[in-house]
Amino acid sequence: MTRERVYIDADVLIIGGGTAGCLAAYEARQAGGPGLKIVILEKAFIRHSGCLSAGMNALNMYLNQGTPEDYVAYARYDMHGAPIREDILLSVAELVNDTVALMEKQGLPIKKKPDGSYFNRGKWNIEINGALLKPITASMAMEAGAEVYNRVYVTDLITVDGKAAGCIGFGIRDGKTYIARGKVILVCSGGAAGLWRPRGHGDAHHRIWYYPFNTGASYAMCKRAGAKMTGFEVRIVPLRTKDTYSPTGTLAIGVGAPMVNALGEAFMIDREEYAGLGGHNAPTLIRVKAFCKETEEHRGPIYMDTRRGDPARVAGLKGQYLDMSPILVLYWGAHDIDPSREPIEIDAGDPHICGAHVGSAGAWTIGTSRMTTVDRLFVSGDALGGAPSRFISGSWACGRLAARSMVEYLKTGNLEFLTLDPALVDACEKRVFAPLDRYARCDFFTNGKPQNGIVPQDMEWRMQAVMEEYCGGRSRFFYVNETYLALARKHVNHMRRHQLQYLVAKDLHDLQLAWDVINRLDVCHLVIEHIDYRKETRFPGSVNRTDYPDVDDVNFDCFVTSVYDPATDELIMDKEPYVQIVPGDRRKETI
Repeated sequence: MTRERVYIDADVLIIGGGTAGCLAAYEARQAGGPGLKIVILEKAFIRHSGCLSAGMNALNMYLNQGTPEDYVAYARYDMHGAPIREDILLSVAELVNDTVALMEKQGLPIKKKPDGSYFNRGKWNIEINGALLKPITASMAMEAGAEVYNRVYVTDLITVDGKAAGCIGFGIRDGKTYIARGKVILVCSGGAAGLWRPRGHGDAHHRIWYYPFNTGASYAMCKRAGAKMTGFEVRIVPLRTKDTYSPTGTLAIGVGAPMVNALGEAFMIDREEYAGLGGHNAPTLIRVKAFCKETEEHRGPIYMDTRRGDPARVAGLKGQYLDMSPILVLYWGAHDIDPSREPIEIDAGDPHICGAHVGSAGAWTIGTSRMTTVDRLFVSGDALGGAPSRFISGSWACGRLAARSMVEYLKTGNLEFLTLDPALVDACEKRVFAPLDRYARCDFFTNGKPQNGIVPQDMEWRMQAVMEEYCGGRSRFFYVNETYLALARKHVNHMRRHQLQYLVAKDLHDLQLAWDVINRLDVCHLVIEHIDYRKETRFPGSVNRTDYPDVDDVNFDCFVTSVYDPATDELIMDKEPYVQIVPGDRRKETI
């Protein structure tokens, strides 16, 4: 089938118009001047897309006190002393306050105290009225003159002689082939949700904490392009409100509600094993581990006891959640729940893979340049590996820093466009539309489904079942061992290598779902191999290894990395040393 093609050339090509991408476009204009051509490819509509699309009521990275070094020490502590890219986090912490001030000038409403200072929520958070967070962020990119192509699903990067040359994708609405070249390319299209089976089913299967339409494209594209990847053994297991999976930081930090079990015990301070690690302020991993243990030992359900919180702030909870998760307010109303009279039940959600929250997944970068091991290919936001606890404001800052590095690389390298081989482009286009073309050849249907093809929903269900059972899902309390991981590897690789050839899509919407599955399976590949390679339990609560329950500082006080070998369809596993920049005990905060 002959398809209409759209060819795009850009000095700075940005894949993903979310938190980091919009600020990267803004900063690229500031650093590169009016002559720079900036293009954003966004699979949704940029004003209401990505993790910020529902809004937010706080910025979880802001230096209310201390120094950038203190923030690095905090992020290190919150990962229970695990290796982090201190160089990257330090560079972000040095710019984050300036970036928040910039966003306020752009119209972001930030709550303030009577003296005019920002209303802080602990040492590193400030409260905002963030219902319009994404429209404000998107407007900055558009006002900077970036050309935005909405509803373009980028499926793959294109490399020439080991250098990133461009990308290819399809129009979700128009069905055209989009072929874009960039002198430098930034990938920032989010992390990965939906790898494990969610608690909700049917129409509720997207009622999860992490943005459900981030399906691992950043990781899958970088992996297939040959970039070194890291941190996929670090999962986020979110403790969230039961059924609605709304964030609980507003309850814990915002109103001071303690986590309690069914007996009313505030176990984080009542049990020495947790109290000695910080109590209610213990590292995120420890709080998840404690939740799981209390539930396993039949002291659940677990609650955030809002009755013990600040009464004035509890009274304002509904208003805070309307800025971020209005479904919780509707849920409370429908079930006659008043957080001032009864505790709020919480639960652990399905694991997610991301790099800017309490996770470390993403591409390995060269120093603080944000450039990957593939020349001309940069990453930011959740796509950047090894640097957790950047959150929204840190991702803004990270996008700005990536843009500065890209513009500098353009100037010093005197870069030109790389020539794309027409035969390579043809082959890439054929791969993009393969599920759609296969459906056209299906000739036997039962109940609307082709019997000589697999629809994306069925393949996604099978993938989630495998990951849930064999790669430490919620129903397994996040426990894994080598036997389970071997089964996960067997089934996931069978799907990737043998069953994807039967994946079909009846229309452009299904083609998008098909590529979601393809990308998720590639991320599953990374997750399984990284977890298996790290023979220890360094991230309790997130990954609990029954065969290696202890921490092995001799062999694994480092980053685990991998590079994909397309010839063998295997990952070449390796390690990168951890470099401590901020002195002190890694399991303690400095302030």
